[in-house]
Amino acid sequence: MIPDEAASLARSVLSCPETITVRVSDDRDAVADEVYDVTCDVHGSPVFSASETSALLAAARTGAVAVVEVTSGLDPLAADHRRLDLFLQGRLAQRGSGCPCCGDPRALVALDVSRVTLFRDDRPVPVEVDRFRDRRHVLNPGYLQRAAEHANEAHEQELRAATASTFGVPLESLLAASLLRVDASGVVVSWLDTAGGHTKRLDFLRTVASPQELGAALRSHLHAGIC
Repeated sequence: MIPDEAASLARSVLSCPETITVRVSDDRDAVADEVYDVTCDVHGSPVFSASETSALLAAARTGAVAVVEVTSGLDPLAADHRRLDLFLQGRLAQRGSGCPCCGDPRALVALDVSRVTLFRDDRPVPVEVDRFRDRRHVLNPGYLQRAAEHANEAHEQELRAATASTFGVPLESLLAASLLRVDASGVVVSWLDTAGGHTKRLDFLRTVASPQELGAALRSHLHAGIC
């Protein structure tokens, strides 16, 4: 596997995880028993939301070494039907606190990554950290897969309205609508109406290069309510 391909695949696993586990060398059991929220792939670093009294935050305040284990949630075709796991090693660091305006007491903890290893069917593939964090990989296949999944799960009504207006489908005949695929150049929309199933591609006016540009393109070409 060439280095850039390995880096893109590793970022895809981080952006589209099935499970994430944090292991801290000096407090492994306490962290394993905790409940924390995960914000994946913030500039190539996994970020966690933890309570002020958590062992994870205490470990971050001392700069403890940790390993983050990620199992892949990628579509089997995107993963070439291989089992993929990602191991990230580095030091924990606090990256701020919760939202002061809404009284969120939780803190943000990030892993400053110093080593990246991708496992394909249990075979280790070392990944260069600089390549892993390269901005070119921000719209990786895993991120795009999760963008489509989020739109389908959280914005089904907006997708139905967008399908009706964009493709001229009478809204009263539309039974369901979803995104089959999202890429940097456009989306593939699927819908079911009283005449059967349909699939159409909708191209963006220009290729997007960041999550912000992708969100703007989805809102512009589909529906203003899609985030």
